[in-house]
Amino acid sequence: MGIAQADAIEEAWVVSSDDVEPINLAATLKADRPDLRVRLVAFEGCGSLYSRAHTALIDEVVDCTLFVQRYVAMKRAYAEQVDAGALASALPREETSPDAFVPVVATSENQPSAQPAVALLTAAKASRAFLMPVVSGSGGAGKSSVSVVGAHIARSLGYRTLLLDYDLQFGDAAHMAGVENALSIDEALAHPDRFERELRRDPGLAVLAAPARLETAEEVVHAMPQFLDDVSSAFDVIVANTGAAWAEQHAALLERCSAALFLIDQRASSVRACRHALELCARCGIASGPFQFAVNRCAKGAPLTSVDVSCALQGAPVYEIKDGGRDVEDYLGGGAAAELLESRNDFCTSLEHVMRSLLPGATQMIEMPEDSAAGRRASRRRGRHVGRKKGWGAS
Repeated sequence: MGIAQADAIEEAWVVSSDDVEPINLAATLKADRPDLRVRLVAFEGCGSLYSRAHTALIDEVVDCTLFVQRYVAMKRAYAEQVDAGALASALPREETSPDAFVPVVATSENQPSAQPAVALLTAAKASRAFLMPVVSGSGGAGKSSVSVVGAHIARSLGYRTLLLDYDLQFGDAAHMAGVENALSIDEALAHPDRFERELRRDPGLAVLAAPARLETAEEVVHAMPQFLDDVSSAFDVIVANTGAAWAEQHAALLERCSAALFLIDQRASSVRACRHALELCARCGIASGPFQFAVNRCAKGAPLTSVDVSCALQGAPVYEIKDGGRDVEDYLGGGAAAELLESRNDFCTSLEHVMRSLLPGATQMIEMPEDSAAGRRASRRRGRHVGRKKGWGAS
């Protein structure tokens, strides 16, 4: 059975291949199985390889040392499972440990092996949601706006979506999404039955607000890894808004994410902060392979373009999210994210392109045509009206 048909295989390590270039094999695996976590072992890494891997959405490019460390750890854990008689293949699905796996390991070309040139991890797990945290290296890059509208875009494409406001101090994504009295994360953790009811409120889009009490933030961070694992099977997509200050809570998302949308705004300091954040991830052992970069508020005459940011990031591909003007502030400030999306604002159409590129299977869906300039002018008038009607900015 090929990997594309083997649903039990959830992770593949491409080490070498006699027939094709490893990068091409890894890219093919990812194209055939977007949900498969693909890691490429690079014996001689270079900027071109990293750029190609990034474009192909390969989850991580690692060196030989890290591969050996992971392989040794896998063999040790596997041996312990054998000794305990708890092989995943010998247990009923419901009794299988979430961390159980059976490794199939390949060697490099100078170490012949009868196995394929891919290291495979298998696990008997339920399907996981596509987890996409929206992060930045500094505040003000537009994470909340992108998270809220991005979640609505995912919902409009037919994905069961959870908008998770993980800005534990100042998150207001629920208000921007127009969800009154949204259930907060700490309440969902304390009362799972209330979260079940929240799912039934809107089958297409569920919203979890930031903690109602700041003093519960530490408890939320501690419980979040298990919470993500528990709710993942209930959704197709989880879009997570994050805070500006990088801390332990970011690791919980980044270590589990399918793709992380990293925003850079039009300030040079935002580019520097992005590079600092990547250095922090490298020191903490957080894989940066899933990072997808986007420069926000792009417009004619803007200081930074995707080419500028790509050069600063050593050739990494960078999306452009267009400046939506005051409409974005008016609509989202009035809690009218759905209306903003319907207006076909430049911000929404460019973000939809990004979401379609990232979400598995979304590129095959029919794209809505952009409205005319007259229609966009009318949407601006509607945006002003929405802001006034909902009392945004009122003294």
